[in-house]
Amino acid sequence: MEASNSLKILEQCRISPPPCSLAPKSLPLTFLDLLWLTCPNVQHILFYNYTQPSAHFTHHVLPTIKHSLSLALSRFPFLSGHLSWPPHSNNPSITYTHTDSVAVTVAQSALNFHHHVADYARDALQFHSLVPHLPCSETDSPVFSLQVTLFPNTGFSIGFAINHGVADGSTAHQFLSYWAEICKSDRCRSSKLPEPFYDRSVIRDPDGLEQIYLEDLKQFRGSLKSLRAREGSPFGGSSEDFVRETFVVTKTHVQRLEHWLSKLLQEKNMSKFYTSTFVLVLAYALVCLVKARGEEMKKKVQIGFATGCRTRLGYPIPKTYFGNCIGVCWTRAMESESIRERDGFLWASEAIGTSISDLEHGVLRGAEKWVKNSVVVPDGESTERVMIAGTLKLNFYDVDFGFGRPRKSEVISNEKKGGISLSESRDDGGVEIGLALKKHAMAQFSSLFVNGLKALDERVSTDFM
Repeated sequence: MEASNSLKILEQCRISPPPCSLAPKSLPLTFLDLLWLTCPNVQHILFYNYTQPSAHFTHHVLPTIKHSLSLALSRFPFLSGHLSWPPHSNNPSITYTHTDSVAVTVAQSALNFHHHVADYARDALQFHSLVPHLPCSETDSPVFSLQVTLFPNTGFSIGFAINHGVADGSTAHQFLSYWAEICKSDRCRSSKLPEPFYDRSVIRDPDGLEQIYLEDLKQFRGSLKSLRAREGSPFGGSSEDFVRETFVVTKTHVQRLEHWLSKLLQEKNMSKFYTSTFVLVLAYALVCLVKARGEEMKKKVQIGFATGCRTRLGYPIPKTYFGNCIGVCWTRAMESESIRERDGFLWASEAIGTSISDLEHGVLRGAEKWVKNSVVVPDGESTERVMIAGTLKLNFYDVDFGFGRPRKSEVISNEKKGGISLSESRDDGGVEIGLALKKHAMAQFSSLFVNGLKALDERVSTDFM
């Protein structure tokens, strides 16, 4: 069956945990899971070099990938299950039975592998055929699906989709690392790799956020399918208009951004505020984005990003906790015109840094409004929200299935979350910025971004922006 002119479907199968390895189970959602039900499914692709003949991949590599996946699912059975929210049920839950499995698509692409793993602008639609989708009914949705795509004689990719209401990036990374280690070392189920932690009672809810979120979700949902229907392209464009590009900020550039910020603080006689690599890189990217979007950008812009709760709740959460353990951090709404000015980098850094430092006063402060605000944007007529995907604390370039580190890691769902993802870069410990924008805006962004870093390199002036 031909999926497109460039993609040929070789096989569609389902992979289950080993037979009779686990009893049927149900896992309730905590308020930190409910929070993310309104978000698009996470879609991510890892690309790997592979230069052996296609027959070798089909007969030797693919069976190992499937077998190790089954063994990994014995420890992560809920990834082969379903997210269920029947009309008669007050609370959604994740269920697993003996008949559940993960849908796996095996395909072959005629596209250029080296083009896909490049950093320059590429047609965003070409990536869509490399990631699976999660079908959704009114009451039920699979949790996880996979697609393995072979690029003959050059490489292959592993694309996955996962329901954000079930797992955060840490859980996804934990599973992929576990699966990759089994695949690489041919370990069996008795592997001594860390076990996922499923006890939901570890998440405390003294403020009754679960009930608040359930009431809010009932107002917006009608069904699980209606929540997924909220997915779409960012900035009101169609997918055909978009390109993807990757930008790298090196450690040296981070140091120079910090120096530049210090100069601006001295000029304004301002006190220092919280800064980090995340703050500096995101502020720099925001300035470039607002300038590149020009008049398309609304009067105000607000940045949102996930913030880790594992170390901020005041009680211990196991590192291997299965599920969402992240909250939402929003900056104040910033005037777009101010961001375009010479001091825009200062104002963007200050807004982002202040929002993070405010977490010390309580990571759940204002959490009662998180679900409602995720659907209804306050002052939405004049304020544009940009949601940042990814984190610098999880390195997907470490996920090695035995074929070396990934050549490229691409977060595809950032197209639906505002267009930006941040991650640790592959080689030098810097930062990768993944971006999906309309073609004309991407050209403007690229020019601003590259020329700005060049000016930092040449130390021409702090007025380069």
